[in-house]
Amino acid sequence: MARNINQPSNNISVHRDRRLRATLVVILIWCLVSLWHLQPKTQWMIVGLTLVLTVQMLRMLMAKPATLVIENNADLPPVSIIVPAKNESAVLADLVHSIFQVNYNSDRLDIWIVDDGSTDDTPEILSQLQTQFPLLQVHRRESKGGKSGALNAVFPFTQGEILLICDADAQLPANILQQTVPLFEKPGIGAVQVRKAIANADTNFFTRCQQMEMMCDSFLQTHRLAIGGMSELRGNGMLLRRDLLEKCKGWNEDTVTDDLDLCFKLYLLGKEIEFVTFPAIQEEAVTTWKQLWYQHCRWAEGGYQRYLDYFPQILTLGWQKELDLLLFFLLQFILPIALIPDLLWTIFYSDRPVLWPLQTILSIILTVAFIAGLYQYQNLRGWPLLWATIQGSLYMVHWVPVMMVVTLRMCVQKQRSRWIKTTHRGKNIYSDSGSK
Repeated sequence: MARNINQPSNNISVHRDRRLRATLVVILIWCLVSLWHLQPKTQWMIVGLTLVLTVQMLRMLMAKPATLVIENNADLPPVSIIVPAKNESAVLADLVHSIFQVNYNSDRLDIWIVDDGSTDDTPEILSQLQTQFPLLQVHRRESKGGKSGALNAVFPFTQGEILLICDADAQLPANILQQTVPLFEKPGIGAVQVRKAIANADTNFFTRCQQMEMMCDSFLQTHRLAIGGMSELRGNGMLLRRDLLEKCKGWNEDTVTDDLDLCFKLYLLGKEIEFVTFPAIQEEAVTTWKQLWYQHCRWAEGGYQRYLDYFPQILTLGWQKELDLLLFFLLQFILPIALIPDLLWTIFYSDRPVLWPLQTILSIILTVAFIAGLYQYQNLRGWPLLWATIQGSLYMVHWVPVMMVVTLRMCVQKQRSRWIKTTHRGKNIYSDSGSK
């Protein structure tokens, strides 16, 4: 029976036209780069910005993350585990088995799978799983596009004070709730993100690099938190407080990355997001360049959208978080589109590039994060560590054209891009890789 709460309003899915803001950002950046080439005296702005970002970079890289202390508490709150699933017949059985092996009082668990208009064998598989696991609840709906809509559809029926959101390809460690739910007793904690790992990392070059990318991300998240910066939700393995989600009116259906959008909402409510490095939740990486391109374009678009949507509100978060946002916004989104005019001036007017200081900062951050992440989470040492860092650094270069394409595309497209589901293959992916 549905819980008596207000269902998220449909106004959260009103489509924003972000073209004007996106266009103004591009024009402003290109004008600034041209000014720095035309008037060398104005390059003091680059020098000042470089000094600020260098100090912030050193603070972050040299910080020592606090050790999370998990207190044993028998009186833990009820938890709802929610999994959106559209055409996930290849992975659902393994997922459900891992969910029911989680160590938590069964009378405090509320487990939901959302069949989001599946057209494969997902409904039949879910029916079989419900016979095997009577506590498994299934909410079926006609798909209206996207994970956010599926989550909003089932939210009123859930019972937990804490919600654990997982993707259908997830493999949950047995102690995931014991190591995360007690953290909500800390004042100000609004959400918890569990470190992610790749289950099929040994398949090929792309999957190995995605594993390294996640280790790099884990290092950066913990070190950003250590200096009062921001942590980010990653969709799979994120835990949320129900009351805060109600204040946010559910998940935003006008974005391709509901998790990144929710980050800004929680911080604007004055809450913090904790990041847990152990245990890790496993998921399936994409295996081809085409899949990787579409997936990362979606992530880039959602990450950029939130800056357009929540500016200038994000300037009220306090200096520590504002500096943190400045560092990553400039290096992740602004630098790639600024490289276009910088390169044109360099080629056609034989001028020297002006953005090399920012490129250097970005290279240092990624190199240190790769080395430290691989050292800490994959226990690599010596030459294997160096070789993996080289591979990972070369792999990360693809983010530059991804950001360029996405930021320029947003200047002309009226609505957000269509949400493209990532296809999961489950155990078939391991048999395929083993036969090669």
